[in-house]
Parts: sequence; C-alpha cells; structure tokens
Amino acid sequence: MGSESGYQRLIKGIAVSGLTAVLVGTTISGVLAFDGEYGKGSKVGGGDYKASTYAVTADDTLYQYATGTDGSAYYTTYDGEKWAEWSAWESQPSKYTYDPAPVVYADETYVTYRGEDEKYYLSVGGGEWTDISGKWTFKYAPYANVYGEKLYIYGVGNDGYVYWKHYDGAEWSKWAEIGEQTTSAYEVYAVDWNGYDNVFWTSEDGSVYWNRWDGSEWSGTKALSGDYKVQYAPYAVGYAPEKKLYAYAVTEDGAPAWNVFTEGEGWSDWKPYEGLATKVKNQPNAYVYEDVQHLVFTGADDHAYYTEYDGAWSDEWADLGDNYAWDPYQYEYDGGLYLTYTGKNGSVYVKEYEAAGDGY
Repeated sequence: MGSESGYQRLIKGIAVSGLTAVLVGTTISGVLAFDGEYGKGSKVGGGDYKASTYAVTADDTLYQYATGTDGSAYYTTYDGEKWAEWSAWESQPSKYTYDPAPVVYADETYVTYRGEDEKYYLSVGGGEWTDISGKWTFKYAPYANVYGEKLYIYGVGNDGYVYWKHYDGAEWSKWAEIGEQTTSAYEVYAVDWNGYDNVFWTSEDGSVYWNRWDGSEWSGTKALSGDYKVQYAPYAVGYAPEKKLYAYAVTEDGAPAWNVFTEGEGWSDWKPYEGLATKVKNQPNAYVYEDVQHLVFTGADDHAYYTEYDGAWSDEWADLGDNYAWDPYQYEYDGGLYLTYTGKNGSVYVKEYEAAGDGY
C-alpha cells in the first residue's frame, strides 16, 4: 500500500487463503426466494477490533480497515489469493474512535479517522497522518466519497451541524456547514447518484435530512417525507434499472424501513418492511450487484438479516447468523460480492455471496 514507512507494527494474523476459503453455505429459511445467499463467515486474521470495518480496492488489491480496541488504526490486504497480516501504523497522533472512512481517489488509498481528541486525521497511501480538522472538532466518525474529480470528507461538528470539505488533487477547501443548521445525531452518509453528491443524515428529532451538490451549488436541505421517525445513520443507493434512489433506515421502533426518490416526483414516504419479526439496529447496508439490490440489517439479537430487491421485494428475510456487533458492509471484488463485519468477539469476518445454482 504505497509507502511502507507507516506500516511497521504487526499483530498476529493467520493468512486466509482466498476469499472463497471455508465459505460454505448456511441453512436459511426461504432461500428459494432469493437469487443466491451468503455463506459461512471466514475470520480475517487475528486481533481485537471495535466499530465497523470497511474495504476499498486499489490496483487490484483489496484494502480492509478496522479500528483496534487499543485505539490503533489497522489494515490488511488481499491480493486475490491470500490475506496479509493485520498491520498498524508505526505511530499516530491520537488514539482513534469509531469507524474508519476509506476511499480510493486518483488510484490511491485515502483513509480518515476520528481521534479521541475529536480531530480528523488522514493518511494517504499508508503515509503519515495529517490533521485535516483546522479549528474544528467533531462528534462522530467521518465519511469520505469521490464525486466528479474531487474527494469529499463529511463530518458532524461538536455543535451538531453537518460540515464538509473537498480536495481537488492539489489543495483542500475550508470546512463549511451544509445542513442549514439542522443537526445530526449520527455519522453522515453520501452517495454519488444522478449527477449529484447526495448527502444524508439523521437528526436528533428523528428526521432524515438530505442535501445534494451538483459540483457548483447545493440544492437545499430537505427532510425525507413520511410519518415515521428513525434512528441511527441512514444508507442510500442508486438503482439504475429504475433510475431511482433508495434510502434505508431503522425506525424508532426498531423496524427496517425504506424510502424511494424519483426525479421530478420526490420521495415516496418511509415504509417499514414486513416479514421480519426481529427488531433491528445500526446503519443498514445496501449494494447493487448484477441489477439486484442486496440489503443487510443488524438485528437487535446481534444476528444479521438479508433480503433482495430486483424490481419486487422478496417476502423473505435470510438469517445470516449471529456475532454481528456493528454496521455490516458489502463490497465487490474481482467480480464477486462480499459481506464484511466486526463480530461481538472483536474479530473481523468476510462472507461470499453465491448465486443460486452455483453450488459450493
């Protein structure tokens, strides 16, 4: 990963030979209702981690990041055959809290963490950490994404307002408030869709707010319509077959819910899903793979639950098993779809999605 100068301290790890190693199918109800299923989880090396884990791909190598219970930032890589050992930077300016925010920009890895000192720190290509906070301090984890030709960092200031800054490859902009003084009770989420960078956050009053950037100006902060109040950070994904934007959240009663935006029509209102008796928690995750939306929620029982949308919702939920402590995350690598998560036992796991009829 770029410079190795920051990656000198290793923790014990067992290389997993291939993402597909020991990923065998689990028994779930309603499997025939789905186009496929996730198999059994495979532990990625050793170590003890807190918060959600995330992965990005640069130069055909998968980079996975996690936050250690010791407050260190850790990463591992997968080259298509085996995992490397988890590594930590040789030094960092503060112990880190919450989720990492990795992204690939201009073919290089960028990862941002929040320190215990409430500052945001950025490492590029595994290099030294840089404080990108300026005079600001932040309450929650950062979020990073790429829109157009710029890298964007979003965060919630200690005043509760939503802020952003961007990088054009040469210099950073200043931090600016974008939520028209609406507050966020959780980390921010953003997705590039339909020519805009769409930014979402959940306020203390249970509303999900949305603003979008077209590269020149913001459209204006709006609350997503609907009678339901929500909790935790929202998630959203564009669905090309319908040319619509789908937002997902957890209601204040612990139900999974969705809301759909159609250009020129607006949002459809929040609608709770049916068919799942278990209450859910944390930020959900959605990923579009082969024109199917794959949706995962963490249950209040620490199981994960999965369903699909291919133009019509399945009426079944698959129980993906227990040991889910934080937000699930799905990603694509080398043509395959994967689910990764941090377990209640502090280990990081990955599962492979197998299409129906592929076998194991």
